[in-house]
Amino acid sequence: MRIKTTVLLCLLAFQATSILLAQNAADSEPDPVADKPEKPSVADIEQAKADARLAAEEAFSKLLTGATLTGNFTVDDGGPVDPAKLLKPDRYELATVNKVKDDVWLFVYVHKGVPIPLTMRVLWAGSTPVLTLDEFTIAGMGTFSARLMFHDNLYAGTWKHGQKGGLMFGRIETAESQKRPVFPAKAAPQPREPGSDSQK
Repeated sequence: MRIKTTVLLCLLAFQATSILLAQNAADSEPDPVADKPEKPSVADIEQAKADARLAAEEAFSKLLTGATLTGNFTVDDGGPVDPAKLLKPDRYELATVNKVKDDVWLFVYVHKGVPIPLTMRVLWAGSTPVLTLDEFTIAGMGTFSARLMFHDNLYAGTWKHGQKGGLMFGRIETAESQKRPVFPAKAAPQPREPGSDSQK
């Protein structure tokens, strides 16, 4: 009888130990639901997009405020193109560039020393701003259409004025880059080595 009782107790103890080990193993396994990263909500995604656009708009305003666009343009009037006269110099000075609302921006263009405020549209191709003009009239200059893309310190695009049009492209000389001296500072004179002067 004692042997049977002892065997029975051993079996019960073994079964209890097996159950405990199985539970511990289950507890130690990662929960696939708990460890799965939480998907961002639609509101979070929209907020991230809005923050990225705001940062891009601020960078665009800072880039062009006080900048000068220096480059070239071409003229396509439907006639033959003379390669020697293909490129013509181009220059635009900007005092300030600021967003007004939505896609509307205020560009203060300096023409012959006179600031001219121009309210124009800026559309975005991802993070790239594109100045967009459709039959836009500038007093004393005429009516223009254009698409001008800005990327890093370069600009490129198309223009149209009446029956003429063409391409335009160049560099953005930022307010910071224009503060640099054109010529390097004069180097201080270097001391001569002893005996380098010839005496006659």
